[in-house]
Amino acid sequence: MFLENNRVIWLTLTSLFLASFLTVVRLVGFRQQKKEIDLLSSKLRAVIEDEEPGHLLLEPSDPYYELARAINGIQSMQRDISKDFITQQRGYFSLMEYLTIGVMVLDQDQKIYLSNHAMSELMGREMNVKGQLYVNEVRTYELSRLIEETFQTHQDQHEEIKIDATNKNVDAHVVYVPVNAHHFLVMALLYDITELKGIERMQMDFVGNVSHELKTPITAITGFTETLLQGAMDDRQTREEFLKIVYQESLKLTELVEDILSLARIDSKPQLNISELNLHDFIVSILKTFKPELEKKQIEANLQISDHCQVNIDKSKLQHVVNNLIQNGIKYNQTGGKLWINAKIRKNDWYLSIRDTGYGIAKDEQERIFERFYRIDTSRSRQNGGTGLGLSVVKEYVKALSGKIEVKSQVGVGSTFTVTFPLEMKDNPS
Repeated sequence: MFLENNRVIWLTLTSLFLASFLTVVRLVGFRQQKKEIDLLSSKLRAVIEDEEPGHLLLEPSDPYYELARAINGIQSMQRDISKDFITQQRGYFSLMEYLTIGVMVLDQDQKIYLSNHAMSELMGREMNVKGQLYVNEVRTYELSRLIEETFQTHQDQHEEIKIDATNKNVDAHVVYVPVNAHHFLVMALLYDITELKGIERMQMDFVGNVSHELKTPITAITGFTETLLQGAMDDRQTREEFLKIVYQESLKLTELVEDILSLARIDSKPQLNISELNLHDFIVSILKTFKPELEKKQIEANLQISDHCQVNIDKSKLQHVVNNLIQNGIKYNQTGGKLWINAKIRKNDWYLSIRDTGYGIAKDEQERIFERFYRIDTSRSRQNGGTGLGLSVVKEYVKALSGKIEVKSQVGVGSTFTVTFPLEMKDNPS
């Protein structure tokens, strides 16, 4: 009986020990599992928050080994994606900085997200102020209005406007950019068209001036011809007088048309045909064509160029330059005046100068004489048959020849026009 009782007690104690042991083992295992789960959860939170903790290292026998490997793989993938995104973002930002158009991106809270250097240049102030409300930075009413309309209507806006601070004309596009169902961006794109508008104005002015200049001789020719047809031709003296006027006006009309055509030829045919030229013989041949005009005004022409002066130049274009300058040297010279033509080859260039003893040009007008249709003295220019285009033609031809032109003049003393060209020239300069 005693042995039986001891046996029961031993079995009971053994059972209690085993139960306690199993409980302890399960408790330790649970705590280990909880520790590993907490570690896995912490790792996932770090990945979500774009942190870079080290990889989880578990034994292959661990029940969470495969899960840890998957989380490590996700972290590596996210790191690669982030690097690619940062690289692409830097590329986009760098590209945007090199764009010649102004770009500004606004978030849906109307705050500046990014802006490039061209936008700052156009606006006349630093615009890359991330997080600032655009209304505090954009100080041009027309642009602010376009941006506001885009925010209100979610529709793109387009208009030509003028930037107050820089006096720039821009073609403004404000674009609505939906990102998803709940978020959007607004992008302002400014194209600088100031130069284009200037060219348009010049074209309009040129057409207006040409129309006016053509109208003057045409009106004179029409008027005097009509008077002759109405009976004035029966009077010999009147007929001869009127026909001389018609002839002079027709010459002015011809000269004007030739100057206009010269400008057109310069613009349409910039190619050069370079050849070696004896400058002395070239000027002598040109002076022969002006012999009647030189004799009529009793002007003495002095050629101061060496017989062996050889240059490389486009002969046709140089001829336009020299013809215009000699013609002006005769036309605006005093009766009985003098004309000097000089040329010299230097180390890297050569020059040709034409000096006269004419009326001279005031200092404040010397820069403007190369403008199209500009005349120093309208009455004197018309009397001498000037079109106001001659020197602008000369300037364009000199520019086509990679040269420059300068003038030195004194009222009542005379003027000196000097053109300078490089020694080495190519047929098709870039």
